[in-house]
Amino acid sequence: MRLFIAFLVAVLTAPPGAVSLTSVRSTREQLWFSNPVLGLKGTITPIPGSRFDIVVVAVGDAPIEGDVRQFTVTTVAGASFEPIAIGGGADLIFPLDSIAVGREMGQILPNDAQVIVTRTSPTRVTVAADPHASLAFVFQVPHAGEIASLHLPDGTVLPLGK
Repeated sequence: MRLFIAFLVAVLTAPPGAVSLTSVRSTREQLWFSNPVLGLKGTITPIPGSRFDIVVVAVGDAPIEGDVRQFTVTTVAGASFEPIAIGGGADLIFPLDSIAVGREMGQILPNDAQVIVTRTSPTRVTVAADPHASLAFVFQVPHAGEIASLHLPDGTVLPLGK
């Protein structure tokens, strides 16, 4: 119920064009990924003592782009975590370390919006999402960590209501 209330507050108070929270899910299970264009598929598994938190947001009327490391979750205790995988939906994720330098991974979503993830250097990965796209981020968080908020590159903080 708290997640639903947090979602309503985020949607009702978000200015036009803003990013809004769609869902938050935690799992200790492996996550499957596939990209036929790059010829890669497999699973990612949380390290012992950790879980995956999957945060999905809806992009508003304006596109969003930035360094993937600028999209972080913060726990109630104040620890921050960067995403380890990203995609256009919870079932469309792709691990960041699987993208080679100079390569990009693109997805065309059912509403024709596009999500493009590009590795520009060994340490930098960018994401660009069209208006009305969805973005899913996978964060690896210790079992005891309770995520509280998602931070966006423009300084916006979305409460996660967990």
